[in-house]
Amino acid sequence: MMRVFVAVARRNSFVAAAGDLRMSRASVSKHVAAVESRVGARLLDRTTHSVRVTEAGRIYLERCLECLQAFDDADAALADLTAEPRGVLRVAAPFDFGRHLPALITPFMRVYPAIMLDVRLSNRTLDMVKEGIDVYLRITNSPEAESIARPLAVTRIAVWGSHAYFRKHGRPRTPADLVRHRFALFDEPPLLDEWVFERGGKRKAIKLSPAIVSNSSGVLVDAVCAGEALGVIPSFLLPPEPTALVEAVLLDWSLGQRCVYAVYPHRRFVPSKVRVFVDGLRTALGDPSQDPWWPTGTPPPRS
Repeated sequence: MMRVFVAVARRNSFVAAAGDLRMSRASVSKHVAAVESRVGARLLDRTTHSVRVTEAGRIYLERCLECLQAFDDADAALADLTAEPRGVLRVAAPFDFGRHLPALITPFMRVYPAIMLDVRLSNRTLDMVKEGIDVYLRITNSPEAESIARPLAVTRIAVWGSHAYFRKHGRPRTPADLVRHRFALFDEPPLLDEWVFERGGKRKAIKLSPAIVSNSSGVLVDAVCAGEALGVIPSFLLPPEPTALVEAVLLDWSLGQRCVYAVYPHRRFVPSKVRVFVDGLRTALGDPSQDPWWPTGTPPPRS
């Protein structure tokens, strides 16, 4: 009876609801009358040509929708216990994280062949619900409160330069030394040219001078590796075997870190395809409080 009332209230029509439910109009009317009798309130105002939800009906409709969602979630949860995860799984991530995805998703594809991955890369902030995203990989310290965010890893940030650059321009020993150097800086937007260094409760804000700016981390990292500039680089952007090309400086100061999250819309029931994908990412990346990309043999920055 609850579903019948919801159908009429949503369509503002007994005839349209009857067609949707494949019931006779008389049966729909009897169901709604039975609901009104049970709750002791008039839920719908009827005229010859229209149906309108009353104030009591609006309140009851909201509660009905919540209950029906809970019923549907319960049914889906039980079906999920026995059904193989399947269907299209839409995943979004920043462009710069894209090079790590093959190693993370290829094992998942082997284990769950019934799931078809649709992977989208973008540096703009996406509306998950509007754009139909199931899992959004975000690098941030402030995920949206209305979503569920499961931590996957952290990525540390440091100042990096090539051995050739240091031979030519010298090695900065303090944050203040950085004003004499030029940097490869990310600029989609805003331009990231001011960084705060912390040590022992002291904070120093340093404004950096650009030698090159770009919205492509690849362009910037290549410039650093070629010895043309220094870079403030999070570990996940470092090249393979980075210590052969670049070296971190000022590691006794902290530039902080960013968290890598798997974000998905807040709902009572999480589809199995989302759950197994996020679990697979956590298994692949290990301890979510650790940085899997920080180079072995290089001491981490001061925390």
